[in-house]
Amino acid sequence: MGDVARRDVLSWLGKGALGAVALGAVGQPAEAAGGVTVLRGATLIDGTGRAPTRDSTVVLAGDRILAAGHHREIPRGVRVIDLAGKYVIPGLWDLHTHATFFENTVAPLHVVQGVTGIREMWGQPETHETRRRIESGETLGPRMVVASTIVDGPGAIWPGADVVSTPAEARAAVRRAKDARADFVKVYSFLSPECHAVIAEEARRLRIPFAGHVPARVPVQDALAQHTHEHLYNLFTSTSDDADSLYARLRALPGDPADPNWWGRHAGRIEREAVATHSPARARELFAAMVRNGTWQSPTLFVERNMSRSPEDITNDPTALERMRYIPVDLRAQWQAIMSGRPTRTPEEVAELRKFGDARMRLLQQMHAAGVGVVAGTDAGFAYVFPGFSLHDELALLVRAGLTPDQALRSATSEAARCLGREHESGTVTPGKQADLVVLDADPLRDITNVSRIHAVVSRGRYLGPAERTRILHEIEAAAQEPVDAPVTPLGCCVH
Repeated sequence: MGDVARRDVLSWLGKGALGAVALGAVGQPAEAAGGVTVLRGATLIDGTGRAPTRDSTVVLAGDRILAAGHHREIPRGVRVIDLAGKYVIPGLWDLHTHATFFENTVAPLHVVQGVTGIREMWGQPETHETRRRIESGETLGPRMVVASTIVDGPGAIWPGADVVSTPAEARAAVRRAKDARADFVKVYSFLSPECHAVIAEEARRLRIPFAGHVPARVPVQDALAQHTHEHLYNLFTSTSDDADSLYARLRALPGDPADPNWWGRHAGRIEREAVATHSPARARELFAAMVRNGTWQSPTLFVERNMSRSPEDITNDPTALERMRYIPVDLRAQWQAIMSGRPTRTPEEVAELRKFGDARMRLLQQMHAAGVGVVAGTDAGFAYVFPGFSLHDELALLVRAGLTPDQALRSATSEAARCLGREHESGTVTPGKQADLVVLDADPLRDITNVSRIHAVVSRGRYLGPAERTRILHEIEAAAQEPVDAPVTPLGCCVH
């Protein structure tokens, strides 16, 4: 950029309050003037809930948004991209992912599908190294919030899980997570109520959030200190008129996973059984308590609905077969092994599970209407949950569950950022925020499935237009054919 153009940019930035905000966001004025990109002519859906802005101007400098809205005048000598007829939304967050340590495939696949930020729910050394390489610019990938290794009780199924059986062990596990610089402690289904309570106490003392599954033997009412609840687990058991007897029955089952009557094999069945005794009054009380405590729900509707199908229907699904070419061969083999280990389901079994899924979606609608924060997560990286792609599927299911398209979109943008405590830097297309955006070919507020009609992605200020996205997808497809050693993904949690 020449001296005249540089002076023009600095003059434009320095005008009024907007200039003060913008200059404060990007640091030194010389940095802001070094590379300015203007996205012009699109309809802006900024993630705040405000009405869309037609014929908008979004100005980016480096990794920051300088301006967004109606700005007829723009500085000379900057890159201008005409997006007339397109729609600009904030970059999407997926708040429940796995397997991003496949850094040449899974990591960039998120980004080219518009997922510019993720919360990785299984913290491994390889995951932290991938994040380091992304942050240093060595590889393309999303912004990452990374969990601890999974903290679980006896019966744990994840490789390398931190298995705790006593309160002292649970307390030590939280300290290990803090010392390892995890962003939060990830808890899982087989924790005892005693250990879960100690994790809540120690996490509060050490000022580290904890999130994950509500353990199967813990009523949701006893897990309100947990920052997010994943997968809608335990809700019907916890809101049943027979909740006390159902939990007593569950806790009375054998604790040895080698025992055919082990409680872990029955938790899912008890949860489905509890639908018949669901109490709307207990649910209202629970949702009000979640709102008071700031407890968030990540429902992961897509993975739960997908796993209600018979395995051969999943593996032969034409959409899954098309997407599979982007999945690394080692992960692909793991997914196929998971499916081959699942029995074929009868039409009656599929119908029963689908009916249960519909009941969950109705309960989610009531939860959201009561004011509980709902955020989008997919379980991407688990069997047949495709990084990037499946977030689009998740948003469609959230709309089917009763959220409006705008509410669903915000569950993956502004609400996701607020859940993570990053609302000051992410989640909306507003001055000062990080330059993560998605450009769509059609209006997602008219039809949420339009979120998959991606024209371009802006990740950390880098504009990935149609040609570059196509090139990156070809590179991912080629890299997916190369064997890469990685941790083994388990079969799954409690039996459905």
